[in-house]
Parts: sequence; C-alpha cells; structure tokens
Amino acid sequence: MGPLLRSVARRAALVTLLCVTGLGCARAPSPVHPGVGGSVGVPHGGVLAGGRELPRRGPGWVWLRGDDRHWGLPRFVDAIERAARKVESQRPGGTLSIGDLSVRRGGRLLPHLSHRTGRDVDLLLYMTTLEGAPVQSPGFIHVGADGLAYDEAGKRWLRLDVERTWLLVKALVEDDAARVQWAFASTNLEAILLEWARARGESGETLLRASEILLQPRPGGVHDDHLHVRTACTPEEQALGCEHTGPVRRWIAELDAATPTAPPSTEELLFAILSPIGAPEASAHAERHAAE
Repeated sequence: MGPLLRSVARRAALVTLLCVTGLGCARAPSPVHPGVGGSVGVPHGGVLAGGRELPRRGPGWVWLRGDDRHWGLPRFVDAIERAARKVESQRPGGTLSIGDLSVRRGGRLLPHLSHRTGRDVDLLLYMTTLEGAPVQSPGFIHVGADGLAYDEAGKRWLRLDVERTWLLVKALVEDDAARVQWAFASTNLEAILLEWARARGESGETLLRASEILLQPRPGGVHDDHLHVRTACTPEEQALGCEHTGPVRRWIAELDAATPTAPPSTEELLFAILSPIGAPEASAHAERHAAE
C-alpha cells in the first residue's frame, strides 16, 4: 500500500471510530457543513460568515458612506465602537468617520485587495479647522508632514486633530479584545502621533505597541488620509478557519498564553482529520502586499 492509500486508510479508520462511538457523524465536515465560520481565510483571500454590521452612527462615530460595507467580526465591530466611545468620552465634540470594513459575506471588495474577511477597517482621521474647532472628516484627504490637509470639496484647509487621533490609536492598542495587529499609516502620520504621545508622557508599553502597529505598507498606497486597522485571529477563530499572516504581536501572544484553551470540539477534530495532510499555510510575505 502506497503512502497516499495509507493516509486515506488512516483517516477512514479515524472517522469510522468517531462514528461508531457516537461522536457526531451527522455533522462531519462536508461542502454543506465544512466546520468553518467567522473570518475564514486571509484578509486578501477569504470570506466572512456570521458577521455583524456596525451601526450607522453611535456615540462618537458615523459611517462615511451609506453602503453595505460595514460588516465585520462581531468582536472587532465591538472594539471599534468601544474605541470611538472612549475618544468621545475623553474629548467630546469630534466624530470618527468610518469607511469600509467588509461586505456582508465577505469576499472581494474593490478597490481593496484586503477587507475580505471582516478583520479590516478604514478609520478616517479626526480633523479640526485651522482655529481648532472639531469637524467631521469630509473624506480621504491627504495630510502633509505639517499636519495640514486641503479639503477640495469645501475649498478650505483643515488640520489633523492629533489629540483625538492619538486617543483612538491608544484606545485600540490598550484594548486586549481588539487584538490590533496593524494600523497602517504613512510615515509622517506615525511620526506626528508618536511625537504627540511621547510629549504627553504615555507609558512605554503603550508607545511600544503603537510603534509596532503603525506602519506604511510597502508596497501599498500612501496611508496619509486614514488608518487601516487589522485585527489578529484568536485561537478559537483559527480553529474555525481564520488564517494568521504576518507578525504575532508580543502582547497578543502573552494574552493567548495566559488564557486557558478549551479542548477541540468533535467538529473541529473531524475537520482537522479530513483536511489535506501537509497543506501549505498562507504565505506571510503577502501581508504588506495585501494591505489595501
């Protein structure tokens, strides 16, 4: 018997054993019931199942556009809401404009390369007038190294609201449930925000986390008009098909190591048994290439 036949025989024996012992043959993985759910695949190649839509508006946030592009992992949507509410409570008056997450069932979402699995969101930058009055961001307007941005539609100059934008980043990196892996931003935005944070005397841990997640993706468009935030898979989500790519953040790894994990369910065991042996994992090098 060749290696392939031996592999098939082993799997058949295991599945038969599970069936005989009453461990749920009726729900064995199949094209109809594959045993996956949530954020399935990688951000630039996957789908979303059981997502939640971010409300159109709430305390401190509003959709940028009225479309069907605001679906995400439920815990990630919750984290976005928490961060916006926290900024509003700390510095009332500003409004976070929220761009694309994913469509209801995920998949391709032009013009993005990613945003397919409910783990990405575009958060526009908080803005003020030149006099310092908060204004809702009119859209994706480019912020220069001096923190100024020209609003073509309004024919006016605006200023990056560094304080509120930093409070947003801080709220996200300090929220363990958010599990922020990336906040893609231009080099200038990163410098402005971190300089502000150091001047405020933020903790070394918060500064370290922010400096690791803030990054201008290469290759990728210059992210000087929004923050593209991505959440990392939880161990439970990975068991259901969420594929991790890119670096594992230290604080997230420590959190997972300290969290007791439940034994795999029968459905997860069956899915693992029936998955192709030696199937290659998603390539990490695509992480930055797929930023948008």
